[in-house]
Amino acid sequence: MKLRKASIIGGIILVCLIIIIVIILYNLIGPGAKDIRASKDFMARLYSINAINTEQNLESIKYERRRTLNSQNELVHRSIVTQGFGIDLDKDNNVIGFAKKEIPANATKINLQDARTLAEGYLKNIYDGEVVLKTINSNEDAKKLPYYSFIYTKQKNGYPFYFDEIKLNIDKESGFLDGYSNSTMQRECKDPVINISSGEAKKISVDSFEKYNKETVVKDETDLVYADNRMEKEKNPIYEVCYIVTIDGKNDKEANISWKFFISAESGNVLNILKDGAEKEVITNK
Repeated sequence: MKLRKASIIGGIILVCLIIIIVIILYNLIGPGAKDIRASKDFMARLYSINAINTEQNLESIKYERRRTLNSQNELVHRSIVTQGFGIDLDKDNNVIGFAKKEIPANATKINLQDARTLAEGYLKNIYDGEVVLKTINSNEDAKKLPYYSFIYTKQKNGYPFYFDEIKLNIDKESGFLDGYSNSTMQRECKDPVINISSGEAKKISVDSFEKYNKETVVKDETDLVYADNRMEKEKNPIYEVCYIVTIDGKNDKEANISWKFFISAESGNVLNILKDGAEKEVITNK
């Protein structure tokens, strides 16, 4: 009797262990895993706003992990692929990239203004932050790419984040979302403090520029943007409002150069310098 009772208890424990293992596997590497769920939710959102072709049943889409090696975007932590699309996620399983696997040739049926309206409508449904339009590229000369590109920057307190971009590609024939990338980062931001004028920011920039260069020409326009301190590596990456000052001139080899200075509007410190317009992708601190 005791042996039978022990066998029943042992069987119950074994069944419970199997159930627990199945649940763990489901949530870690199966369809219930966070990265797969995030990808499914993103696809469901695109379906709900008709941002992509919905001929395939949403429930029939299969999701597979793709190992990410040497990604050009250092924010990409994991990639998920379906039959027709690729989805990139960051370390917190936020979708930061989306693209069609194939880009077939097509005819232009959607004009630029209509494409912009579609892009803004899609963006409102897949990103809930404040943005401002930065650039529009019709891609007319880029080997006849079949999509328009709209690049937005994150914005807060009325100031854009210079290095944080959101890009949407809109198919010229169907108006569907052809691609999406999001390099915005969740970083601490200081409240805007304007202690110096644009004229003072220009003087600080000129003084720095002329330590190494000559024939200084300062551009009239100065924009206020959010940026972080990239001159001092040990500093925490906190965004603050700064002036952008662009200066053209010549270096010691008589070559024409153009430097872009980021001057803190609060302290007057030089936070960053982009030389010769070489604006690189955002680099994260690991």
